[in-house]
Amino acid sequence: MELDVVSLGLSCADVMVRPVDAFPERGKLSLVPNLEIHLGGLAGVTATVLSRLGVRTAFVGKLGEDGFGDYILGDLQRHGVCTDKVLRTSEAGTPATVVLISKDGERTFLHHPGCSALLTEDDVDFDFVRQGRHLHWGGPAVTAGLDGEPIGRILKRAKGLGLTTSMDTCYDGQGKWYARIEYALPHLDIVMSSLEEARMYTGAQTPEAIADFYLEHGAKIALIKLGGDGVFVKDSLESFQLPAHQVNVVDTTGAGDAACGGFLYGFLQGWGLQQCARLANAVGGLTVQAMGGAEGVHSLDKTLAFMESGPLATERV
Repeated sequence: MELDVVSLGLSCADVMVRPVDAFPERGKLSLVPNLEIHLGGLAGVTATVLSRLGVRTAFVGKLGEDGFGDYILGDLQRHGVCTDKVLRTSEAGTPATVVLISKDGERTFLHHPGCSALLTEDDVDFDFVRQGRHLHWGGPAVTAGLDGEPIGRILKRAKGLGLTTSMDTCYDGQGKWYARIEYALPHLDIVMSSLEEARMYTGAQTPEAIADFYLEHGAKIALIKLGGDGVFVKDSLESFQLPAHQVNVVDTTGAGDAACGGFLYGFLQGWGLQQCARLANAVGGLTVQAMGGAEGVHSLDKTLAFMESGPLATERV
């Protein structure tokens, strides 16, 4: 099998409720106009977006032997993602997140890690991984069995096989932060983090200081996701901030994970950093206009057309 990207980590069911601007009183009932189930999770959304853009992508992770697991597996396959190395288990349920979305698109999460916490280094088949060009990990905290030294060994081995590597960080509800990624950083070509998370992982506050931290610890490229303010990108040669597309926001769930897919597409094509960032912004801008992390992205042609309608000027730092 010929592959471009192996996306390792979390894929979950997102149970999305909208709009929710207040919780009902304890023991009471509130009605909501919209409740939907979508594919979520850092690795799953990024894999789906890449596949929609025409990249040959596989997802590697664990799902439970339950209805949510069946749904996620079917959705990945529907979008052309290879699922040959998806493991099913009865030891724990499929990861799932209840996403409470306010009228302005802001989200509050209740996450059940389920069997994603059981994913280990031994579950990664390197005879399969070596068929790809790039290994993406999404990500720390939600695949706790990989955090720390195990993911360092996985990424180092992937680099030894000639693959490039990337990581998308996730909010750490247990507060371990840097310890989860310390061993990964020396073996990463790209680190992608939202600003709020990155501040916690690095202890730095500004996008440039955060990027400097990642680069000083071994990564080659840092992409800091700034939400409605776009992205900040830095490598050893250049740094810049690229504004976001101005769109009607419906739901921001998974927009950062989707943007990672856009950036990786450009990286794999050999594009310059600014063009990669433009595509990341475009994918993010499409994603927030629909419910679900990957539903707004349809094809490469449509995504490129939307990208061309967006901001051109960058603020060099």
